[in-house]
Amino acid sequence: SISIPLPLSPCLLFSLPFHRLIRESSSSPSMSRFLLLLLLFQPISTSDSLFDDEIQFDESDVPHMGSLFTDLFSDSKQQLILDLDLFRSVINAHMEYGNAIQEGNVELVKYGMQIVEKMKELDISAACLADMFHLTWSAVEYATYVEETKNCTTCQCTPMIHQKKNERQWIFNVLDAMGKMPSGLTGGNNLWVGSWTGCRKIEVVKNKQGQLWKGQYCLAHLNPYNRDNPLKSIGPSGPADEKCFQHPNTTATPAEEDPNDSKCFDLIPLLNFGLCMPDTCTAYDVRKMVKFAYRGVEALVGRDLVCNVSVECRNEREEAEISQSPLSMFTLVLLSFLIIMCIFGSIYDYVVVSDQKEKNQFHYNSQPLFIKSLLAFSVYNNLSKVMETEEKGDQISCLYGLRFLSMCWIILGHLYYYIARSLTTDNLIPTLVNFPQMFYTQIIVQAPLAVDSFFFLSGMLACYITFKKLIKDKTIKRHQILSVGGWLVIYLRRYLRLTPMYVMIMLMNVTLFTFVSNGPFWRPIEPEGCRHTWWVNLLYLNNFLMQDIECCMGWTWYMANDFQFHVVLFPIIVISLYLNKKVGLAISGLMIVLSTVAKLIIMEVNDYPPAPLLTAKLTIVQKLDAYWNDVYVMPYIRCGPFICGCIVGYLMIDLTREKKNSIQYPMKWRNAAIGWTISTILGLYSVFGLYEYARTGDISDWWRILYVVMGRNGFSLAISWVTFACSTGNGGLVTKILAFKTFIPLGKITFGAYLIHPIMLQIYNLSRPQPFHFTTFFQMFVHFIETVFISYFAALLIHLLVEAPNQIFEGLLFSSLAKPRKPRPEQKNGERAIEDHEKSPMISESNGAH
Repeated sequence: SISIPLPLSPCLLFSLPFHRLIRESSSSPSMSRFLLLLLLFQPISTSDSLFDDEIQFDESDVPHMGSLFTDLFSDSKQQLILDLDLFRSVINAHMEYGNAIQEGNVELVKYGMQIVEKMKELDISAACLADMFHLTWSAVEYATYVEETKNCTTCQCTPMIHQKKNERQWIFNVLDAMGKMPSGLTGGNNLWVGSWTGCRKIEVVKNKQGQLWKGQYCLAHLNPYNRDNPLKSIGPSGPADEKCFQHPNTTATPAEEDPNDSKCFDLIPLLNFGLCMPDTCTAYDVRKMVKFAYRGVEALVGRDLVCNVSVECRNEREEAEISQSPLSMFTLVLLSFLIIMCIFGSIYDYVVVSDQKEKNQFHYNSQPLFIKSLLAFSVYNNLSKVMETEEKGDQISCLYGLRFLSMCWIILGHLYYYIARSLTTDNLIPTLVNFPQMFYTQIIVQAPLAVDSFFFLSGMLACYITFKKLIKDKTIKRHQILSVGGWLVIYLRRYLRLTPMYVMIMLMNVTLFTFVSNGPFWRPIEPEGCRHTWWVNLLYLNNFLMQDIECCMGWTWYMANDFQFHVVLFPIIVISLYLNKKVGLAISGLMIVLSTVAKLIIMEVNDYPPAPLLTAKLTIVQKLDAYWNDVYVMPYIRCGPFICGCIVGYLMIDLTREKKNSIQYPMKWRNAAIGWTISTILGLYSVFGLYEYARTGDISDWWRILYVVMGRNGFSLAISWVTFACSTGNGGLVTKILAFKTFIPLGKITFGAYLIHPIMLQIYNLSRPQPFHFTTFFQMFVHFIETVFISYFAALLIHLLVEAPNQIFEGLLFSSLAKPRKPRPEQKNGERAIEDHEKSPMISESNGAH
């Protein structure tokens, strides 16, 4: 005999005595088979706990269980499909329960009420149990009316029957909204989501007090054990098992158990199952009921299937509204204030300032601080600055195109990444299998290389502006570049320039964006709301600290790295190059070599892949979490492109010392051709050099080492040449493309696009009413264009609300702290205040990362 919890499916259990089991289920063969299977595990002692973890059964039960199980699931070929088949049969039971209600099978329907009675032992809230009892009691009433009026054909009883049945028709809406087996099961479709809309529409009066029974949609995620990891069996087979070649009489050595087998496999859930529950049930209540159900299923098959279950419930209760969140209301008030300031600033600028300018009566420098602050929010003025495409004498126009195109590359990679990570795709596993086999997909999986473009641009612009002021303009003196106080001011200005916009988007991400949508897959973008690690992000240490606790806005690891480069590496490189060119170049080169050696050692010791890309052996994804923490986000690994950028920025100034307002450096066509050829080869190698590894999952040691050493470094050298050649007049057609005027406004707001685009992607993915299905490249290309447009439009709004005013305030603050200077000719609104910013490394425009 066996003592186990019986399966709740998802809120009704079936436990019938044998003589009733055959009679009540004879009308439904599938129901009969399933209930007969349950019979083998019928509790025989009421004293035994329903929640006893120990399963005890008589060996005589095994043959019966095995034969019935094999007959019931004869079509199953794989363990994953076998497990899902089992859950399918359990779920089908509640559909049969619905049929029993419609057919008036009162005896069978009454057992639902008995199950609710048993659920009192599950630490479920009283309100939830009461509503569950109301659901099952309504089902019994409906079945009773059907049974009593089966032979009613007169006009006298028919209206009453229809009225009674219509009053309780909602119970079928509840059952219909439950998850059901979808198509594509053999392709790993684990999204049995049901109907979110149908569940949320259920709203019926449950008593004479007028209280309502409201539907609440919940999505349960059931994670398997790592031993049942479906990724293990995907990809090229390894060497044959030696046990296959042993003599039949030879005693086989027991295989060693993998210590990770008992851990949870949380990358892809075994099942995502939609539940329609009363809104009085909490996620804790629902999790208890689901756990009760799958424990019974596991007992049927004699093995553990589910390692962990999590439940997300969404309802319209008052406590779930935005008005109940103080931080959300603060963010809403702050955003409203910024919008009001933009409105009044724009009106004042357009009506008052424009009129005074026509009369030559407006003097910006003589305006009070309040007027300057108001004009800082002028959309009229700030938008005109964004849209300005006129080239200045010392402006490097090709950088805008390089910045925008690199951001588009990152968005393309994130488009695929966040769709897969959202787990809202019904053909995810087949897509993961086929994806590495296509050559063009290397452009997508190698999108992280675009991050190096921004590291390079950050270092190049910082050194270019600094050495221009040191060598050409002579506005920075020797004692200033060697002064600790001077560097502290640089750090402070950089922090104040980056952080306000960062904080505003973080606030909106954890507050307002939590309430912008809904649906079966909807959940907060930041599950913990950044409440644990927000301060780590604002200190730009989120690539080092507390990653195991919470990863708040994970894509901002780039900002942490970039800030650390400017704090640590930038002074070393600038001072060494300024004091001695050869020593500075030697130190820079040595740092790149040390970074490469450190990366190679870490990769070899931990057996990491040469790059974070998808291969035919999908088990590689389990290594990427550790790869992320040990390699991907570490500044001592990622500093190479930044150092290359610093060297290029210095050389642009050093090679053109005699040209005060120009960096043109004509080269012989042969030298230029050699440079373009080498950079093209290095760039193509960086992007496509691992295609064979992606296609097969296998790579030789020497090729792996070669890519670790030359992959990212080669891309940095390629981007270095492109930038240097285009900036110094040796780019030809490439320069014309990158300097296209349309790229200039887009390049100016790239920082905002970098911060906001992952949020836009996740909102889109989690707002779907139905699962996403990968089809063609054209489908994804359309999504890519949509994402670029929406991200840059949102970035423009954030720029006008936060970034542009902050640039002016930062300029006003430090200009007021500086020594008095000789008055300059009057300029446009706030132009003098942000002039230094426009001549700076364009920090707020150049950031952007994967």
